[in-house]
Amino acid sequence: MVSAQEYYGVPIEDGGVAFLLDVSGSMDNRGEQITGSIVRGLAALIQGTSAERSKIGRAIIDRAARTGTATQISKMESARRELVRALDSLRDGTNFTIITFGEYTHEWPAGVRTASPAGRSLARQYLAGIYAAGGTPMAEALQLGFQTPDVRTLFVVTDGRPTTGEVLRLVQSLQESRTGRRMVINTVGIGSDQDGGLLCQLALDNEGIYVRDGKVACTFSPCSADDGIVTFYPPSSVKKHPSVTSICSSAKHPDCTPKLVYETMLSEARFQTPGRNRTKVRNCLDLDRPDPVTIVINEDGLEATTYTRPGHPLHAGKITRIVKQQNDDVVVETTGAGNLPLADFEGIDQELMEAVRGKLQTPEPAQTAQTVQPPPQPAQPAAQPEKNTFDIWKKDPAMTKKKKHEQ
Repeated sequence: MVSAQEYYGVPIEDGGVAFLLDVSGSMDNRGEQITGSIVRGLAALIQGTSAERSKIGRAIIDRAARTGTATQISKMESARRELVRALDSLRDGTNFTIITFGEYTHEWPAGVRTASPAGRSLARQYLAGIYAAGGTPMAEALQLGFQTPDVRTLFVVTDGRPTTGEVLRLVQSLQESRTGRRMVINTVGIGSDQDGGLLCQLALDNEGIYVRDGKVACTFSPCSADDGIVTFYPPSSVKKHPSVTSICSSAKHPDCTPKLVYETMLSEARFQTPGRNRTKVRNCLDLDRPDPVTIVINEDGLEATTYTRPGHPLHAGKITRIVKQQNDDVVVETTGAGNLPLADFEGIDQELMEAVRGKLQTPEPAQTAQTVQPPPQPAQPAAQPEKNTFDIWKKDPAMTKKKKHEQ
């Protein structure tokens, strides 16, 4: 089993994947193989003769070059084998499903499954039984893919042109009605009859990659089509071990949250890319110093990606930083691809940590002069009114007799 999740060389991102496989009649291309063999034979016969320079001769030579060498397996079998490899590459626990479109459009009977030895075995058995027939109802397959729960990415594999529905308009409507993150759509074209323009545009409009006959033909740019940033990196160029730094502890500071750390990270560009730039980060922020880069943010995923631009000494490369809750800690996970080294970001994490710590510290209350109140005294019994001596004499007969005797 390979270490990286991929399909036709395109990385399979986390979040669940649906494989949309064209099983139209043209995918069983044995007739196409025979035609290719005949064309190559004719090209060999006229090579070096005057017929090679004629208009028809040049067309035969050109067609022979495009058909390549004799194919031993059909397009259907090739697609089936690639899908089995992709399933074997899935990490255990990854959600996946299979949707076929041809004579009928439907999801395989098991529905969304989590990758496991049993799930992969079941999928291989299902793929062994599919056959090619009918047209190319791509629109129906895409609609079914959008309706599938627990799926973040669609892969569309086809050899022809859609026979039903307006695909691009339908997908735009489906994306607009979708809640949460947009669906990523990668496209794979096989053979000479594929609709390259549609497959490329479908990928560009939906943050995906278009692979034409095994080679990357179109890649999505989140900002501008001609900005020169590279968004596609083969799995072999992806850094194998991400860097994870704990920024603060929610157990020690209740206000330590992923949102707080993410907002702090975007408050100044220096917390996202090497340099002293204090510009507030926004989506598609272009920085030219010290080296040209573009920062792309995804607020839904609490992540930001720095892409190099032409002129950067380490072009092409990208670094993605994602804020996550990991047990009691809020961490920043830094992953990369291409030429940018992860080691450059250790100092950035330290500065981010200090900035977050400054926000979490509760300032001491200001000391102000206050009047000191004396401690409370115990309650004294109420003072009795002073008695008049004459009243006492009047009431006490002894006192009255004493007064008369003195007189």
